[in-house]
Amino acid sequence: MYYEVKLKVMKPNKDGLEKEVKEHFITDCSLFAEAEAKGLEQYASDNMESDVFSISRSNIIEIINEKTEDKPFFKATIVDENGNEKELKYYNLVCAKDLKEANTLMEQHLSQGLSDMRLDAIVKTKIIDLI
Repeated sequence: MYYEVKLKVMKPNKDGLEKEVKEHFITDCSLFAEAEAKGLEQYASDNMESDVFSISRSNIIEIINEKTEDKPFFKATIVDENGNEKELKYYNLVCAKDLKEANTLMEQHLSQGLSDMRLDAIVKTKIIDLI
């Protein structure tokens, strides 16, 4: 199960002054306590002051590609068109440089045996990393 962890972090800005910044992460854990521990570990090695202020279960069921560069995450909505009266929606996370690349990566993913599903929407998220 994926959890979205939100942290408040004191980071220096361009003027060298400390400023509180909110950062969003996603983590694969089985318990809230594990997600909180991973969030607190994120900045512990840098001796930066941080605080976990929110943990929530994510509706993401799969992360398509790991973050390898400084690229944003996009949340893709996939609809199952198996003939049911009610559409079933699934959510995936994909790391891409822009919306066009995210769309291409999701289309490639769907072509690998998920032919009864279609891509419904893609939106940019505030998630900066997988921890």
